[in-house]
Amino acid sequence: MNLQQRIASLRSLSVGQVTHDRYCEAIVPGGCAFFGARCALGLGARSDLLTAVGDDFLCAEDLAGLTLHMLTGGSTTVFTNSYPEGGLRVQHVETQARDITTGDLPKNLCNPDLLFLAPVMGEIDPSDPWQQVVQAAYTTLSLQGFLKKGESGHRGRRVVVKDDRIIPDQLFQGVDALFFSEEDLDLFGSPQLFLRLRDLVPLIFVTAGERGCTVYSAEKVENTGIFPTTTVDPTGAGDTFAMATSLGLAAGLSARHAALLGSAAASVVVEDQGSRSLGRIGETYRRFEALCSS
Repeated sequence: MNLQQRIASLRSLSVGQVTHDRYCEAIVPGGCAFFGARCALGLGARSDLLTAVGDDFLCAEDLAGLTLHMLTGGSTTVFTNSYPEGGLRVQHVETQARDITTGDLPKNLCNPDLLFLAPVMGEIDPSDPWQQVVQAAYTTLSLQGFLKKGESGHRGRRVVVKDDRIIPDQLFQGVDALFFSEEDLDLFGSPQLFLRLRDLVPLIFVTAGERGCTVYSAEKVENTGIFPTTTVDPTGAGDTFAMATSLGLAAGLSARHAALLGSAAASVVVEDQGSRSLGRIGETYRRFEALCSS
């Protein structure tokens, strides 16, 4: 089978809140698990999503095609992202949906080929034993949502900041690959956490926007490039990269080639605001071939 056929044979499970991302008066769906689940669907895999939204959720039509288990109640998590020139992204959070636990997991979502743990802001407890309960063939984790919390900011607006809780080693047991960005590294505040992660997880992918990705394994450290394009909005690029790379790994690609698949997928997402270009994510395969042959 070729790569596309191998990915089409996989079943993925993404876990995390789907958010409302605000662009002036417009609302589009967001959240790492949402981008991951839609990416998996667009690349041909069977895509399950365990998520939490509010009773006010507006974006149900954007979840079409996914196998859903949706927890409802209260308000949907609402984010507004801004990107100051030369600075780090600033996130404002208006409301937040309920947490997601292993107790919410239906039995029919167990034993997928790929488990993708992808909270947006602390809705997954790092001590909850997802890896043991789900028992996926391959498990990957997006770290940023475990590092963030909301607190009061300027003029009463809530902003997303570093969560000072200690992340237990248990979170990384059974994790095959870990994803975060250079921006997330700034949240760590201490190089000791990164060194600890190197000892706990076989593969670590650190993204750096237009400078590509650095892949850390026990054997080596290597850098991979990007598919050149015009960036309209970087929101969701890292999430899409993480899922496409995870699928590549689960389908048998090397870490380097899986990262190139992730870069190809991310290049599609950045070409429009928020999640609006996810409908074209199938272009990833052509862009991946171009990267491999360059």
